[in-house]
Amino acid sequence: MPWKVLLLVILFLCPTRMTLGTTDQAFPIFKIDTEKKVVAITFDDGPDPKYTPLLLETLNLEGVKATFFVLGNQAEKSPQILQWIHKAGHEIGNHGYSHPDIKKLKRPEVYQQIKRAEKVIVNTIGKRPQCYRPPGGVVTPAVLKATYDAGYELIHWSVDPKDWKRNRTAEVIASSIKNKIGSGDILLFHDGGVNQEESIKALVSLIHDMRKDGFEFVTVSELLEIK
Repeated sequence: MPWKVLLLVILFLCPTRMTLGTTDQAFPIFKIDTEKKVVAITFDDGPDPKYTPLLLETLNLEGVKATFFVLGNQAEKSPQILQWIHKAGHEIGNHGYSHPDIKKLKRPEVYQQIKRAEKVIVNTIGKRPQCYRPPGGVVTPAVLKATYDAGYELIHWSVDPKDWKRNRTAEVIASSIKNKIGSGDILLFHDGGVNQEESIKALVSLIHDMRKDGFEFVTVSELLEIK
């Protein structure tokens, strides 16, 4: 079954949370079904030597904790930044080692991507991540099985401002999702790649607007613990 068709089937069967069960595969978690006004902000593809420090300073000023899905090869290049993320109280998730075209990988290759990144993270901060997000959010049978075998929760997202696109201003990024955010959502941003200064500006605007609406910000693991 093509991975896009599989993802649509999963979304249809369970649009909110699916956790590791008695089967031999993981299920992607897109959001949490809750009436509490909480959201989890996540960042992919870092740590980046330019943008991640700017983002960490911004989150510190705003008093927000987030979840960073880091790449193993990026963490190897910037271990001090990974340590900074951890010491600042943010959650670190596993995004694989090198961001391959994961839909072309078989289960052992996906598993190796997860475990290789895990080793880098553990060696750097002394703590194993609990959550994994596949590159590009691609979900295939190999990803589902490998994630389960590696012992991770499989985290997707429910709100995507597509901040990775070129020429997207802060206003465009913020306005594209401003009225789409609800209780239990998982927001996708990036701290690696292009245009992240605009993403940071958009994020500050969103944080202020969401706080006015009564939202609180939690890490992904904290979100998963909400009943």
